[in-house]
Amino acid sequence: MASPAFEVGRPNDAEVVLSRLLEKSIRRSGALDTESLCIIAGAKCFAVRADIHVLDHDGGLIDACCIALVAALQHFRRPEVEVHGEDVTVFDTREREPVKLAMQHHPFCVSFSFYHGGETVLLDANLAEESVRDGEMIVSMNRHGEVCQIAKYGGVPVDPLTTLNCSNVALEKVKVLHQFVQSKLDQDEKKRDKGGLMAELNAANSRELANIPG
Repeated sequence: MASPAFEVGRPNDAEVVLSRLLEKSIRRSGALDTESLCIIAGAKCFAVRADIHVLDHDGGLIDACCIALVAALQHFRRPEVEVHGEDVTVFDTREREPVKLAMQHHPFCVSFSFYHGGETVLLDANLAEESVRDGEMIVSMNRHGEVCQIAKYGGVPVDPLTTLNCSNVALEKVKVLHQFVQSKLDQDEKKRDKGGLMAELNAANSRELANIPG
């Protein structure tokens, strides 16, 4: 669906590289606090898996997928649990409010394309521009400037100064992406709160306060 270059059920090299980059950016960087998924130490825990479905590929695939993954992890809510010894109770969303995943930081990928032997650097190239580039570099970092990974593909050499300049540009881009994603998540949370569990809890609290003698 995303592009004629992809075949259903047959991963190509680009998909393998994409999965590897996302794994390094999110899992290996410790973005998700895996200890918070533990229910009973050494016995039970929550398993989190993210499947990304690309609808339209017109370049910047790794950047778009990373944005979607970070947003999905922040948007997801796991069931609340209660542990008594070896007994685990998993509560329905109508019984207790679901719990957010514990995110340590929010990494984003920023792609750079190189042309004319590395003399020209382009940020966020489209598919046509990617098809004629000499090489690419993907910088993964969070808004605090902590670099999670730098991946370089293609034969064109990139000097340290260019790498540093790309990292500085990536930081500014990551700050914009972080703010954009957070604003959309906040908007969605406010919409979902209307008439939902939080509204019921607030109404119950209001009734209790109203019944307290003045």
